[in-house]
Amino acid sequence: MRATRNLLAGLALMGSAVGLAAGVSSASASQAKASLPTIVIGSTNFTEQYIVANLYGDVLQHAGFKVQIKANLGARQEVVPALERGALDLEPDYAGTLLLYLNTSAGAKANNIKTAVPALDTLLAKHGVTVLDPANAIDTNVFAITKATDTKYHLGKSPTLSSLKPYASQLVLGGPPECPQNATCEPGLANVYGLHFKSFQPTDEAGPISVAALKDNTVQVVEFFSSDGNIVNNHFVQLQDDKHLQAADYLIPVIRKSVDTPKVAAALNALSGRLTTTALSNLNLKVNDQHQSASAVARAWLVQKGII
Repeated sequence: MRATRNLLAGLALMGSAVGLAAGVSSASASQAKASLPTIVIGSTNFTEQYIVANLYGDVLQHAGFKVQIKANLGARQEVVPALERGALDLEPDYAGTLLLYLNTSAGAKANNIKTAVPALDTLLAKHGVTVLDPANAIDTNVFAITKATDTKYHLGKSPTLSSLKPYASQLVLGGPPECPQNATCEPGLANVYGLHFKSFQPTDEAGPISVAALKDNTVQVVEFFSSDGNIVNNHFVQLQDDKHLQAADYLIPVIRKSVDTPKVAAALNALSGRLTTTALSNLNLKVNDQHQSASAVARAWLVQKGII
C-alpha cells in the first residue's frame, strides 16, 4: 500500500507539473501573440490597391499579427511620405514607378525588376524602409483609345504610341490628376514619343470616370492599368508602348524595417509568389464590374488558393 500511495502521489505531482508546464506554455504563447506589433497597412486611391492591402492584411492576420488597414489615402505623393515618417508600416506599390518617383533620373534601372529592387532598397534605407520580394503580378500603365479614334486616324490593327505623333495636337489626353507631373504619363509621352496633346483632362485613376470620358469622347486617349480589365471589357484599343516608356511595375510590398520580421516577410513573400497578373485582373473585375467588396474578394481568393 505504501508503494502504491507513493506511486499515486508521484503521478499526481507529475500531472501537476505537466499541467503547470502547459499553463506556462499557453501563457507564454498568449503573451508572445500579444507582444506582436499592430501593422498599419496603407494604400493609394484605386481598386487594385484596396484589394492588395486586404490581401496583405489577411495573410498577416493568419500569421498571428494584428493589422489596421488605411485604404484610399490618396496618390503615391501622400502614401509614400506617410510610410517614410512612420505613420504607416506597409504599403503595396509598383517597383519601377516607385523608383522613378523616388529618383526621376533612375532611367533604365526602373525598366528591369532586377535593377529596380536594389535601387529601391538603397533609396528607402535612409527612412528605415525596405522592400520584400516582388510578386509575379505586373500592373503597368497603358494608354488606350476607342475603335472610332483608331479608325479615324487609320492607326492600324496594332497601333503604337508612336503612331499618334502626327495627330496628338488634335487629341485630349485623360488620366489621374498627377499625370502632368508623372514621368511615365504626360511628360514621358512628350519626352520619349514627342506627343504634345491639345490639352489634358483630369479623370480618375483608371476608373469609371476614365471609361466614361473615353466613351463620350471628352478625351481621346486615356491612361489605364494592364490588370484592370477596362480595355477588354469596353473594347478599347491599347496602344503599344513601342519605345518602352513604362517601368517594370511588378507589385511589391514596401515595409518599414521595424516590422520586417522573418515571420512577416515569409507571409508576404509567400503571397507574392502566388499572385499573378491574371489573378489580379480577375479580382479587379469582381470589384469593379460585379460590385463585390475588396475585402470579400481578397479573402475568398486566399481561401480558394489555400493560402489562409
